[in-house]
Amino acid sequence: MSPYLLLGFTIAGLLSVLFSSDQIQNKIGSNNFISCFKAVIFGIPLPLCSCGVIPVGASLRRYGASRGATISFITTTPQTGVDSIILTYGMLGLPLLILKLIVALTSGLVAGVLTNTLAPSSPVPPAESSDGCCDNKKESLLRKGLTYGFRTLPKDIVEPLLVGLLLAGTIGLLAQDNFIHLTENIKNYSSFMKIFIIMIVSIPLYICATASIPIALMIASLFGSPGAAVALLIAGPATNFSTITTCIKIVGKRSTAVYVLTVFSFALLAGIITDSISIPIPNYDPSMLHEHTSIFSYFCIAALLMILTNAVLYNKKLEISDSSITMNVIGMTCSHCESSVIKSLLSVKGISEVQASHQNNEVVIAGKNININEVKKIIQSLNYEVN
Repeated sequence: MSPYLLLGFTIAGLLSVLFSSDQIQNKIGSNNFISCFKAVIFGIPLPLCSCGVIPVGASLRRYGASRGATISFITTTPQTGVDSIILTYGMLGLPLLILKLIVALTSGLVAGVLTNTLAPSSPVPPAESSDGCCDNKKESLLRKGLTYGFRTLPKDIVEPLLVGLLLAGTIGLLAQDNFIHLTENIKNYSSFMKIFIIMIVSIPLYICATASIPIALMIASLFGSPGAAVALLIAGPATNFSTITTCIKIVGKRSTAVYVLTVFSFALLAGIITDSISIPIPNYDPSMLHEHTSIFSYFCIAALLMILTNAVLYNKKLEISDSSITMNVIGMTCSHCESSVIKSLLSVKGISEVQASHQNNEVVIAGKNININEVKKIIQSLNYEVN
């Protein structure tokens, strides 16, 4: 697992300096298939969870993206991410990775096209955007990429990843002799029932694409249903209650219904297909834990532990001066939330600098003649609370 995560962090850092949100926003503003396709293609490699994708989606919509393209982006992006793609290949194999990518691509396209058909949107006048990046500090591209790949991204996913591993370990206990009767009873359920139960549980819950992978491996191995694992990999990362309620605010009830029903339908269909054609998934075997581990593996494990430990302990400190304004903002969960707040507020007349910390629930702004009501309105439009 550790080598694939490290490789994923590396590639994610590279992508962070090759593609900007401005490039994406400029290409997905029309109510047509091409905009939806571009939104899906841009979204597949981005390491955004179902919570992190919401402020980005809101920002895309605010800066001129069509309603269909926004739904395509929100549907596809949480299912994948370059770190999740590489880890899926390492833990679940190439056939399942291919299926996962096909589902992410087609579900995003279908959701976007249906949205444009059933709830077409009039063009949104792009909001005024500031020149430059959210971070005013000048850094080399290499340093920016390394910072994002090995500090920012791990900080964003460390909590759900650890929770996912803990849940996977708990499910792994079912492999022990004391729980053999329970696992055998679950195995006797029909394939459809296993898939349906997993989907009902996973749709409202928050779990990122990377954290869902070890859980999916356990489910497939212990309950004898690769299809249930596939349903989890699709429905779990793509939705949760927060994402659904926020989508209603961003794109409306009809578009949100299209988004949720599309995810549900594709997860169910992919699960049934997986069990029908018996797509292979590596079996979990406790004896694997006792197999010989190479020096390279030990190095990767040590490096990953150092990165995740730093992610847990790192706490960004904001620079506060006498002239700055500090606001308490509730709801930010990751660096992408911070970036969306920063970018949106930099478009407000009079603001010269913005800092944000989701760990401390703080936003610090500096400038002259700042309209606080406008600031609060913009933050609330991204589905955050201002106290």
